[in-house]
Amino acid sequence: MKKRNAIVLAILLVFSNFVVVGAAISDQLKDNTIKQKHENQPWSTLQSDDDITISFSKAPLSLGINIEIQNNRNVTYQDVPWSFRAKPQISGTGLVYKDQIRSGVIDQLEANALVTIPLRPLKGQTSSPFGLGLFYFNASVSTSDTFFRSSQLCWLVLFFMVNLKPTYMDIPPAEAYSLYENGTFDLIIDVVGLNIYSLGHLPGAVNYVWADGTLNETIPTLDKNLTYLVYCHTDPPSTASAQALVNAGFPSVYRLEGNYRAWVDAGYPTET
Repeated sequence: MKKRNAIVLAILLVFSNFVVVGAAISDQLKDNTIKQKHENQPWSTLQSDDDITISFSKAPLSLGINIEIQNNRNVTYQDVPWSFRAKPQISGTGLVYKDQIRSGVIDQLEANALVTIPLRPLKGQTSSPFGLGLFYFNASVSTSDTFFRSSQLCWLVLFFMVNLKPTYMDIPPAEAYSLYENGTFDLIIDVVGLNIYSLGHLPGAVNYVWADGTLNETIPTLDKNLTYLVYCHTDPPSTASAQALVNAGFPSVYRLEGNYRAWVDAGYPTET
């Protein structure tokens, strides 16, 4: 009996994912904005500095992923480390797996050149992530003095990438604090409940609560040209809030990895 129940549950999980995947494909086909913007990199978005841009694209037959790293400067870089991370969306449904990290070194990133890193399930190539459901993909490269990253929200069916959509940028507390000191963030949003927000929050953070709908009501009044940092005390509200901003057309949205606790544990300033 237990074995039969387990099989039924597995079938339901797979079926529910294919239903959602089908809806995602339909939505994407209706909106060709991304495809028109990057005709040579279908269904990809760029979230990086202008010197180096990082994007994702589907491999032939959607079997695997390409990481495309474009050097937009007239400077050649040597021994450039790159990394890729895939993690399941916390609030999504589907079969999840542990974080998967790929990494390597580009021997030479020539001036104004495009380097494509293939992630494939085939032997002899960098392995592709494996999963069923909605996942966050993060890719990064670093030069001697600068770190570049890009993020994407993707549907995977085993090794097959079904679609890509824009997402926010996850950043660790150290990087967030550096950007905070440099005045990069035009607005810091704490989406926790007011009673918890009043006990302590990031300096200058405003409180637009996710759970009661305050953030969604506020989004239409916000300036899409500004840069935002979003956080909470747990992952689901912060990831959902950051994605809600991106879905509304905000191009520069960051989420604090580890949320408020990680910021406090790192010893960065707070206020009440």
